[in-house]
Amino acid sequence: MLNVFLGYEQANRYTLVDPQGRTAGFMVEERSLASEIGRQIYRLHRPFRVLVMDANGSVCLEIRRGFSFINSRISVVDSAGTVIGESQQEWHPWRRRYNLFTQSEQKEFDQFARVDAPFLSWDFPMVDEHGAALGGVFRGFAGIGTELFTDYGLYSLCLSRAALEQRAAVESAARSGRVAGLPLAEREMDLDRRAVALAAAVSIDFDYFSRHSRFGAGAPLGITLFPLSSANHGGHPSDPGDSGAHDGYDEF
Repeated sequence: MLNVFLGYEQANRYTLVDPQGRTAGFMVEERSLASEIGRQIYRLHRPFRVLVMDANGSVCLEIRRGFSFINSRISVVDSAGTVIGESQQEWHPWRRRYNLFTQSEQKEFDQFARVDAPFLSWDFPMVDEHGAALGGVFRGFAGIGTELFTDYGLYSLCLSRAALEQRAAVESAARSGRVAGLPLAEREMDLDRRAVALAAAVSIDFDYFSRHSRFGAGAPLGITLFPLSSANHGGHPSDPGDSGAHDGYDEF
């Protein structure tokens, strides 16, 4: 509540839950005296490192972001310290854009998806080169009291066709086989791409919904992702497939 009423910038924390509401893991922003000071000075421009842990607290991945003046750039690293890929924000005067990449064994970045959401959008579908949705981050409304007076945020992180189909089925205006007005991709994202999508979800939450940092005390912060599923692969968290925050705590 400190960041809501006093404008004090707190470290981000997330809980990852599966579609059944069971805790699948946690994400915690690392804290130190230096980072605490930098957090208050740089706020939304600050660098940070977020540890991704399984339900037992074992670190599976690390999400890193350097200082950003305009466009954010966030990478995801496995337990061996190898960069899996990154999400790069693309500047636009009103649209919300990101480009998602995985890193090859030759240390080259290969783009696999793009986010191009309209002004003030809460839906961030990730589309391939053919314009078909591979996955997406979708923010939900947690209730006016929760939105105004707590740091609670609620998101759905869809990382598979099945998750997108489920979301399309519950959208009253959705047409069969489409989500956010887009056709669904035939191929699935592998675990590396899902890890990058998870990092992109953190970046989206930080860039567009940490309003307390942008406007000062009294503005709410939203930070929850729900649902998110997961599978073990070279230190990756259980397959981030589909996943939910409380006052000062965020859930995926």
